[in-house]
Amino acid sequence: MTIRRAAVLLGLLALAPLLARFYARNERLGIVPETVSAGVTAHAIVHAGSVDVSAYYALSAFPGGLLYGVRREGTHLYSIEPLASSLTFAPLFLPYRDLPADNFRIRWKLFLTAAARLTTLTVLLLAIWLLGLVSIPRALLVTAVFALATSVRTIDAAGLWQHTSAAPWTIAGLALWSSAHRRPFLYPLAGAALALATACRPVFVPAAILVVWSAARDGRQRQIGIVTGALVVAVGSLALFANWYLHGSLLGGRASIVSSISRTHAVASYFDFSPWNLVGLLVAPSRGLFVYSPVLLFGLPGLIRTLTASTRPEERLISVSGVVAFLLYGFVATWWGGWVFGPRYMADMLPFFALWLARTPLPRRGRAPAAIAFAAALSWSIWVQELGVQAYPCGWDMHPISVDKAPDRLWSLRDTEIARCWNVLSSRRKS
Repeated sequence: MTIRRAAVLLGLLALAPLLARFYARNERLGIVPETVSAGVTAHAIVHAGSVDVSAYYALSAFPGGLLYGVRREGTHLYSIEPLASSLTFAPLFLPYRDLPADNFRIRWKLFLTAAARLTTLTVLLLAIWLLGLVSIPRALLVTAVFALATSVRTIDAAGLWQHTSAAPWTIAGLALWSSAHRRPFLYPLAGAALALATACRPVFVPAAILVVWSAARDGRQRQIGIVTGALVVAVGSLALFANWYLHGSLLGGRASIVSSISRTHAVASYFDFSPWNLVGLLVAPSRGLFVYSPVLLFGLPGLIRTLTASTRPEERLISVSGVVAFLLYGFVATWWGGWVFGPRYMADMLPFFALWLARTPLPRRGRAPAAIAFAAALSWSIWVQELGVQAYPCGWDMHPISVDKAPDRLWSLRDTEIARCWNVLSSRRKS
């Protein structure tokens, strides 16, 4: 890294506390049963060296609905979230390890602080990756898009989601992988990082598999592929063992949710492929990625370029893994991700879109319409994320009927989540 790029990175590090404080404004977005259970487990790990959170949920301060986020095993309560997620969050709670379990009000704020800080670290990791790939202005622009104009702000930075924990591992793994053509010893590190991302969010399994394939194909050091594969298998095996040991199922704490989904949602089963699931993830008026963040449309040329014209086989495989991960979401019948603001599942695709934006060819000189279109799409994307921070929950998820019971509402043009949240915000300001 050149002196100039190092100076830019130091400047970003200096601004990091401000970004974390900015993210911490997401006070109403990410406090849900899943994120609460992941947070208390993280605190229990550093406070008591245990993943049993029964001491927390014995408190009257916890509303009964939050019990959805835990599963009882005898006298113990365990989070339904992957253990890898809580282990990722645990270091953020080390300064508060002496905080007693009954200090609920303070702990609630700590969840938001932890999410904001970890997401700030994720943004910095992305900046480091991009500064090694493209020009400084482009690296900074793509980093800003990622940080401010996508669900990074309204999902990752808003609560202790699986997405929040997986993101830094994913970006670290992809960054190491993209540099392994110069330094083969990075393959095992990339594999370990992507395996940890998969332990948090199983949808990243294509990336974990393909990085092993990439390492095995590197003829310079034959043992690198074996070491990379061993690390990926070891991390994956530990994650599956934790699921079985704590919950009696390889699916972990969500096994009962998967088996009973037809009773709580308007779907026949949890896994049910349909191309319409994929279409909805991209363009549904109340969940589509390109509706909430149309600026990401400008990453599609970069996707095509990395698949067809890239001289770096690592980037081609990274793009393939991103496409396969997206296709896997076509098998999730509840593709809208429940009650949430925007395309929650597509938060997992954002590290790939960052690469694709970075690799999108610049428009030819004098093509002002393309620049205007990009500026308009970026402005809308930033505004929508700010709207979510300011107005969610705005009642759209539950009224006039739960979106889980009536997913056709996701396609309505007359009553969209964005429009409803805007109306609620306008009413608040008038009053």
